Amino acid sequence: MYYCFIYNKKASSGKKTTFIRKIYDNLKLFHQVDLFETSTEQEAEGLFKKIVEKDYDRLIIAGGDGSVCFAINQLIKNNFQPKDNFAIGYVPAGTANILQAELGMSKNIKKISKTLMSDNLEKTNLVKINSNYFILMAGIGWDAQIVQSIDSKIKKILGKIIFGIKGLEKFIFMKSTKIKVNIDNEELLADWVLCSNSRYYAGHHKITDTNIFEEKFTTYIFKDLSRMKLLYYIFLIIFNGNLNKSTSVITKNTNQVKLKTFDKNIPIQIDGDNFGSLKDIVIKSSKRKFNLLKAA
Repeated sequence: MYYCFIYNKKASSGKKTTFIRKIYDNLKLFHQVDLFETSTEQEAEGLFKKIVEKDYDRLIIAGGDGSVCFAINQLIKNNFQPKDNFAIGYVPAGTANILQAELGMSKNIKKISKTLMSDNLEKTNLVKINSNYFILMAGIGWDAQIVQSIDSKIKKILGKIIFGIKGLEKFIFMKSTKIKVNIDNEELLADWVLCSNSRYYAGHHKITDTNIFEEKFTTYIFKDLSRMKLLYYIFLIIFNGNLNKSTSVITKNTNQVKLKTFDKNIPIQIDGDNFGSLKDIVIKSSKRKFNLLKAA
């Protein structure tokens, strides 16, 4: 098979380079592999314009969850038409690595290599947010404020710790923007909205039974984001895995949700990466699908 192997150096710390290189070397023993390293978004965008012209069987992304999300969006923007057996493989080298849990992947180099050389693939359901797509989740409000405040260079050094530091900062200096939510012909007001296409959130904390291979996603509507309630939400996410226990969280399994702010733009994150700030947001299931390699 013909492999394209992309290493996102921006998403991974230097200590993971050896880990990634060993996986690349394992693939190269049995397959033809083109290796590319990217450090900037502009560099990666230029690379994908060339990749779509090649006849690759596998696209391997070494980086974070956002790296895979970025790759899929670039393939779509460049009108990539995948072959039936084309699949995307993931080397977990980011911070949260939620996709690793969704795909049942190990941290073991030999086991990861085995998965990437297998034919064990499944079509993932992509969710559309305005003109882009995500695999795992979109956060509108509080968690996106945290993501937007994190410097990528510091994130590479501190890893998950920086999320705790910035989370505490946003907790102390809490600011929320009211969001008008239109879902299932019902109109609601919220301080924070989380649309999850994944079972996991904030690392490998399970919050729902929805998974990336189903044609629906779960929307959590946080009506009240007081400090005490936010602490309770965090407790439920980390220790309980069931946000339904809070009466101020509305849970909906749906195919579409429309969000709008009253005056100013609100921050958004998709798959753990900054998606900017917008006033009008439409999130819906799409018919776009890509094969992902998963552990047997």
